[in-house]
Amino acid sequence: MRLYEEYQKFIHDHEVLIFNHQTESIKYRFFGNGEQVILVLLGSSMFPTEAYFKILLELEKTNRVLTVEYPKTIKTVKELIKMISLLIPHLKIDQLNILGASHGGGVAQAIAKHHPNLVNKVILYNTLTKTKHMNPSSSEVIAHVLEAIEQLAELRKMMPLETIKSALLDQIKDVIQDEETVDLFEHIIALYKEEDEKIQMGLIKDFLTHSLFEPKDFKYLANKVMVLYSNDDDPFGGAELIETLADLLTSPRLEFIEADRFSLILDSKEFSIKINQFINT
Repeated sequence: MRLYEEYQKFIHDHEVLIFNHQTESIKYRFFGNGEQVILVLLGSSMFPTEAYFKILLELEKTNRVLTVEYPKTIKTVKELIKMISLLIPHLKIDQLNILGASHGGGVAQAIAKHHPNLVNKVILYNTLTKTKHMNPSSSEVIAHVLEAIEQLAELRKMMPLETIKSALLDQIKDVIQDEETVDLFEHIIALYKEEDEKIQMGLIKDFLTHSLFEPKDFKYLANKVMVLYSNDDDPFGGAELIETLADLLTSPRLEFIEADRFSLILDSKEFSIKINQFINT
């Protein structure tokens, strides 16, 4: 079965459900086998969590997997983690592990800080963070991200999102020769709209403006956080903030992987093996 067909099968076989609370609702998928539960927040740039379906398929073999879609009505990380924290007991989950990448890693940190009773272990990949005592280099990375978000509205007047999407697809075509694999990327990128970009950028801005962490927030997770990093040129900080993240955590496990946003969609083995080993030991 070709990659695009595998993706379509995953979407067909894994039903999207809706959890309602008062006037808010959140879409989610909950599937898999095993005692451990993993909340997966892998969305990165134009690729939503389900784009990494090969990772999800590997994880569901030995774990239950929970994925969520960010509600379009929610504007802050505080609102988002409140909905997630209400969804978890609704699904009769006592405790879970969280896998977060890029800005999803920021959401993972916020859940771990504000809802420690819900969290067992955390895995972070190429993510961003903000602490009370950041080194100048990390502070500069955060400042650049916030500046880019502020300038985005003006940038879109000169360079529409469709132009960015076309350039990204050209980049993918340069490194991937299989036509059906390119079809998958083209399909996923086509689904990404300006509204999605505004929601994503708004959550990142809110996170970097209002979320401030210090070591005591994660002391209860001593030896229970794995930080995965790579040479991926993530636009939201990524590997540039590894040192800051490591200083924030108590005895984290740091693991380098040969991966980037594209290759994780195509080949999930190394990534999935490291996650399963960490969670189930």
